[in-house]
Amino acid sequence: MQWVQEADGVFRGGGVKGIALAGALEGFADHPTKPVTKWVNVAGASAGAIIACYLAMGRTAGEMTTLLRRTDFSQFEDFPRGSRLLAVENLMRKRGLAHGRAFEEWFDSVLEGATFERVAKEPEGGKDRDWHLKLIAVDVTNRDLLVLPDDLVCYREPGKPGLIDPDGFSIARAARMSMSIPYFFEPVELDHKDHGRSLIIDGGTLSNFPVWLFDVDPAVVGRPPRRPTFGFTLTGGRGFGAGLGMVNRLVPWSVRFAFDIFATAQEAWDKRFVSHSTRLRTLAVDADDVGTTDFKISEDKQQLLLTNGRRAARGLLDEFKLEDYMNTYHASPVAMQQTPAAAESRTAVQR
Repeated sequence: MQWVQEADGVFRGGGVKGIALAGALEGFADHPTKPVTKWVNVAGASAGAIIACYLAMGRTAGEMTTLLRRTDFSQFEDFPRGSRLLAVENLMRKRGLAHGRAFEEWFDSVLEGATFERVAKEPEGGKDRDWHLKLIAVDVTNRDLLVLPDDLVCYREPGKPGLIDPDGFSIARAARMSMSIPYFFEPVELDHKDHGRSLIIDGGTLSNFPVWLFDVDPAVVGRPPRRPTFGFTLTGGRGFGAGLGMVNRLVPWSVRFAFDIFATAQEAWDKRFVSHSTRLRTLAVDADDVGTTDFKISEDKQQLLLTNGRRAARGLLDEFKLEDYMNTYHASPVAMQQTPAAAESRTAVQR
């Protein structure tokens, strides 16, 4: 089967460790025989949401690496008045050490104020509105997994009339919702149309690696996938609290314990329950000993993560065979090189 240079991508969270995924994307773009140069649909949770947003805006892997290498991640520690002592007080009052506004303002500037209208798909045969970008968040108040922007239609901005129009919603704000690490960043507040005020937190709480998002159910859609989906995940590294120094020592043991619970929730389920199809298409990058909240990461560590990502991508693609690719529903992607009409015709014959 002839190689296709486009794919869908799903990116796992991991805080600062996500730099390694930028290196992996460079490895995909530069592979000598199986390059992937176009990412059609992208999704992510937590730090993976940042990468997905950047790709959805048409930026390249090289541009992403440049952006991350020049970014001072410590600016995202926007504790009240810059005080780590007051951060602990803020945790008790507003459920987060840091406000999270610094990240949202920075990312909104990077994306030039883009809303989801910029990543909307072209209308297709009466189908519902859809977008090339999907972000995972959690409504912890109502115990719901959210796929953004789709689920925004159920919410209002506090103090504003009318339900949210996804097309007009800031991508940077949605990313801020997806990466609201519990206890570290204040949760984002929205008003649910039926249940009132809701607290939105990090999507990794329930699904840190939503590789299932672009899988196609032939019983519903009627055709196999048009392109492969690759998952990008991380191994190793340290969890929350790494790099926080005094803050980590000042917070109560119960909060540190909650960090450990959250880190386990992020990793254990997706690690334990991995289907054969997921293993075929998943790239795992070694994060060395870098911590999720290690915002003062050195340049040497950044370079190590990027190198690990490139090496892992080369290894996966060297062994990857399009013929062996199977999605979660075990449908061979035989229609990748067919037109949608041809695929529909093939399905009709089978019926």
